[in-house]
Amino acid sequence: MGKLTTLTQDEMDNVIFDARFGDLDSLRTVFTDEVEPSILPKIQDGVSMATPFHMAAANGHSEVLKYLFSLLNEKEINSIINKQNDSGNTALHWAAYNGSVESMRILCDHGADPFIKNTFKHDSFYEAQNNKHDDAEKYLLETFEDALQAAEGDAKSGDENENFDESTVSYTEGTEIQKIPEGGNYEEKVDEDVEFLKRETENLKV
Repeated sequence: MGKLTTLTQDEMDNVIFDARFGDLDSLRTVFTDEVEPSILPKIQDGVSMATPFHMAAANGHSEVLKYLFSLLNEKEINSIINKQNDSGNTALHWAAYNGSVESMRILCDHGADPFIKNTFKHDSFYEAQNNKHDDAEKYLLETFEDALQAAEGDAKSGDENENFDESTVSYTEGTEIQKIPEGGNYEEKVDEDVEFLKRETENLKV
């Protein structure tokens, strides 16, 4: 008899339960003898949409996380690593919320994104800091230092653009989109452009 390639919600709940309570032996039995590992990315709670990865990460079951990832190929990992539940939380959100640093490290090693925000507009940095998990916050800040610096640079650049003063800009002849003919009138030129666009629009065929 072959392994199962589809699961009922009750069967999915059993896998989620094992991940939640760190029952590694049960999970090994399930995926070795009963269920095809390829369906692991499809397993989620019917209401909260939480996955076995959410449950293992939130409860600090790092060995369970390692085992679950070992069952998947790169494409399958990419499909599950940043999956959000009904509140927009990823597994990394939950690990950061509970200060499970080792779980966070495993998730990030597999591509977890700490900048994803949940429905409350909170990212994983916020969850670690707000719940006073200093080690978790330190890990994220050190691991994603380059990305944070780049984001800070982009923010400063945006602020500079908001304060942009057009009067300080000089134009070089020939670089404008379209020049007003010498001695011409701006309003007349705009009228000519409008008429041109009208004629071109009338000639368009769908």
